[in-house]
Amino acid sequence: MRNIRLGFLIACSIAAVVAAKVPTVKLTIAGPTLLKSIDVTDPKAVSANVWEGNFIAGPATEPDTVLPRYVVSFYIAGSKGEAAKMCYVVYYVRNSQTGDGYVYLPGRGEDWYRLNRGSIIRDGLDGKWHRAERRWSDAVAAALPSL
Repeated sequence: MRNIRLGFLIACSIAAVVAAKVPTVKLTIAGPTLLKSIDVTDPKAVSANVWEGNFIAGPATEPDTVLPRYVVSFYIAGSKGEAAKMCYVVYYVRNSQTGDGYVYLPGRGEDWYRLNRGSIIRDGLDGKWHRAERRWSDAVAAALPSL
């Protein structure tokens, strides 16, 4: 039994290391001010790695609810010629007055939680608002009209 547990832990560790190396190739943004979703491939935006969480800067309170909320989907490279695959989704808000960006990681029972949880477990972060990493936030905002 001990060998089975050890083997499982090693397999999970290897899978996490391999997954962390799969690059983000595209973000898709949907939201209230958009007639259709926008695909973003700007290197500053796709440099965000889901497993590293380098688009999250730290905890925050919920931004003003009058600010538009966008759905940002992360796509990673497919393997061996396969199409890019959606692996993570966050909600994004930008305060155009201050330039501050925020991301919300869906929590248990909310849309996208199961998809996200299947990619990476972020215990203590899910279901909460966070400041967006500035470089990433600026790249996402540049793709949006009037932000």
